[in-house]
Amino acid sequence: MPSEQAKTKAPTLTTAIFGFVALALALAASVSWYLVSDRGSQFRRDALAEAVTVRARGLQVDFARALHQEWRHARTIAEDIVGRGPEAVRSSLDLVVGDSSRVSWAGIAALDGTVTMASGRLLEGQDVSQRPWFQRGLEGDFAGDVHEAVLLAKLLPSQSGEPRRFLDLATPIRNQDGAVSGVLGLHLDQAWASRHLRDSAQAMGLDVFLIDRSGTVVIGTKDEIETLDLPSTRAAMAGVAFTSLETWTDGQEYFTTVIPQVSYEDLPAFGWSMVARIDNNAVSVTTPMSSLVIIPAAFVVGLLLMTLLFVRLFADPFRNLANTAAAVMKGQDVYPYESRSTAEAQTLSAALALLQGRSKR
Repeated sequence: MPSEQAKTKAPTLTTAIFGFVALALALAASVSWYLVSDRGSQFRRDALAEAVTVRARGLQVDFARALHQEWRHARTIAEDIVGRGPEAVRSSLDLVVGDSSRVSWAGIAALDGTVTMASGRLLEGQDVSQRPWFQRGLEGDFAGDVHEAVLLAKLLPSQSGEPRRFLDLATPIRNQDGAVSGVLGLHLDQAWASRHLRDSAQAMGLDVFLIDRSGTVVIGTKDEIETLDLPSTRAAMAGVAFTSLETWTDGQEYFTTVIPQVSYEDLPAFGWSMVARIDNNAVSVTTPMSSLVIIPAAFVVGLLLMTLLFVRLFADPFRNLANTAAAVMKGQDVYPYESRSTAEAQTLSAALALLQGRSKR
């Protein structure tokens, strides 16, 4: 009687097989979920690092090329000035300035620092010998950092009421003998440069900051940020490339990259590094994650189908043999179930046939 009670409580072979498969699937699912989560996190990190680096490089080229266009105009005037009359040179300077949306002023200073010709005749006769663009322009090509208007403050008032700020470009003018005879200087409107950088950065989904060697934010897409103390900004001050995930002053995490130098072809160096950041949630990983989930799901479905086939081919014969054995034990006259699915099933079939034959004697 105890054996009969234990027998009724024991699971069937089919239940045991499905239970084993279910436990195996649970274990496999746990491992797979861990691997998928880790792979997804790694993909996000790699995608964001790649995105901020590639976009920042493109943005740096776009911005530097815009500055280089004005620099090319200056070089052309400086090279073609020999042999041309004052009015022709003034026309060229006025043409460079245009509507003053980019270049606010262009002028030529003699060796003593006196402005001899300028766009709109502004500052003609004025002494600019103490201005950095003139002093450095005598020595060679020069790009000057952002500064407030000094001599032009009253002549070119700002429409916003804020003091006008300029970027300087300067190049020496040489006579027919190759000797320096003066300096050509351009004042680029800092507001234009800032708008250009802001619009390009917005199109690429970046926040961008141009940082000088002292760590000051010269131009940025976030006006409220003037100085930063981060690993990326320290790398920018040193002129070193850098890409990493950083927590910024707003408490948010951003993938940040540093372009050590803002340059394009023969554009003189302003001494800036570009720091660009992208939000940690800016790149979706839906597609890769979906593909990583579909593969395990397909495996589960395939395993279940194979398990059903296995049960049908190998477990069901044992269930039929067990039913035959139970009938023989009860003294019923049944035709022994015969199975050839496995060697064990064949042995049990033969044994049941033998027992059935003996029971009839």
